[in-house]
Amino acid sequence: MEQLRDLAIRLAMDEPVGDDLPMAAAHALTRGVDSPSLRELAGLSKAQSREAVDLFRQAINELGCSVPDKSGARLHLMREAAGSIVAGKGDPEELAHEIYWQACYSGLPDLRAVGDRFLELYAGWGATHDQAEEAVAAMKAAAQSFLRDHPAPTP
Repeated sequence: MEQLRDLAIRLAMDEPVGDDLPMAAAHALTRGVDSPSLRELAGLSKAQSREAVDLFRQAINELGCSVPDKSGARLHLMREAAGSIVAGKGDPEELAHEIYWQACYSGLPDLRAVGDRFLELYAGWGATHDQAEEAVAAMKAAAQSFLRDHPAPTP
């Protein structure tokens, strides 16, 4: 289901995903995820990418989810980056920049303050690089606060 969710996010961000959808549907079916449209999608060829996108949207709905709007996709990407900071995965500086960037383009005013906070942390990284532990701790605290204040939407 995670691969389907990731494709839904990419679709919401206007990335071309049509060619990837039939194979993703086939993989989902082998892992026990099933719906009538997902089965039909798995049988399409790469040349049928337009039909694949329509069937994918239908399959996602049948599975009780939906393709988010662009703002929802950006919020999801921000949550992923914040989760990585908390888990200690990846470069905290790059992840803070990702959160800032997604917040800037989310179109959601309440996320602008979040983006500004991560910009502060990102911009201050160079000045505090000799105090990396403190900088990482500040990013982790900000990420935990963001995740707590902006829970994942329920399907």
